[in-house]
Amino acid sequence: MKKLTNLDVLIVYAESLAKSASDVSAKNLTPFSSKSKNSAYNDVYGYFLETCADFNLAAGFSTSSDIVGPGFCRSFWIYKDKKWLKVNSPCFSALIFDKFSPTKTDIQFRRQLLFSSDKVKPFNDPSLFSLFFDKQKTYDKLSGYAIPTVSLEDPTLPGINHACEKLAKLISQHPTSKDFTGDIVMKNKFGAGGRHVYKLKPKHPKKMLAITRRHQNVSFIIQPFVRFDLGFSYHRCPAPTDIRLIYLRGKIVQSYIRVAKSGEFRCNEHQGGLLTYLSLKNIPASLLAKSNLIAEVLDKKCSLFTLDFIISNNGNSYLLEGNTGPGLDWNVSLKKNEIEAKKLIRLIIEELVVRSKPEPIYRPKLSLSKPIFVIPKFEPAIFYPIIPPVGIQSSLR
Repeated sequence: MKKLTNLDVLIVYAESLAKSASDVSAKNLTPFSSKSKNSAYNDVYGYFLETCADFNLAAGFSTSSDIVGPGFCRSFWIYKDKKWLKVNSPCFSALIFDKFSPTKTDIQFRRQLLFSSDKVKPFNDPSLFSLFFDKQKTYDKLSGYAIPTVSLEDPTLPGINHACEKLAKLISQHPTSKDFTGDIVMKNKFGAGGRHVYKLKPKHPKKMLAITRRHQNVSFIIQPFVRFDLGFSYHRCPAPTDIRLIYLRGKIVQSYIRVAKSGEFRCNEHQGGLLTYLSLKNIPASLLAKSNLIAEVLDKKCSLFTLDFIISNNGNSYLLEGNTGPGLDWNVSLKKNEIEAKKLIRLIIEELVVRSKPEPIYRPKLSLSKPIFVIPKFEPAIFYPIIPPVGIQSSLR
């Protein structure tokens, strides 16, 4: 049996984006392919592991494909002397920085397996993760703050017509229905990054049906489109803009806007949006008040999460979605964005320091100072592989 490495923190990333350290191919010298659009994450998570070492945390990077038991992965990456190194032997950590979602059955199984022991804790609050992962759940919980939302449970023409009728009823009963245009936004119920998001003219159920048939593995929700190109403008430049507020330990620790590129309504950076950090004094006080009310409803003061908003052209703010796993990357051409992203990483690691201690004596203030204490090692049980149920083995290889 290969030697087991005990870690204080283990990052587990989505296997669709990152490569396993068990892949011995000479081309895979880093977790993220140097030729992919995700190559910048090599610097992001290199910095993350480097900073963990500064805080006396033993940390590694693995993928969802490596999961073999509660807190166990079959291989992992480390970052040393500015280089990524593969460790093709198992590791264990009782604290998981989870950066993957159960979008498929086999990944859902492995996520359940990873946290199947109460001794293994995810960084992201499980109930909050579940709430924000499903956009319909988010709306059902926070409907008083959000845009009316209906799931396309039945992807047939009658089912789509029924969902559109249900949405029309919600719109007619909404106190600020004047904000909603006749257009419909159709988006991935479990998606992120602005992928699988479509704006459609009203009374076009056949186009909606065609989209569901093209993407049969995607679950969709529908919402009314809100014009928001004039609701919040930065430097008096009108454009669709969303506002993200990042919470940690019950308070906002960062805020930024994303401005859509010309001709686009999606503000995500993956869709060409420009991210700009703003201080809270530049965010409307009414939006901050609404966001803090939502945070009180959620009551997750020890969690990291984000709340995304838009402001309509009539001045009304709406919650777009929440997120427990905000992106930690930065635009390499904007030095301020790199500085702010690294600040957030250090704040996350300060929280990891607290959680890695068996019995925290105190919680350090949110700052960039280094802790002066040494983190005790967690001694887990002896490593043992978990055999998945019949029918799933092949997908885990």
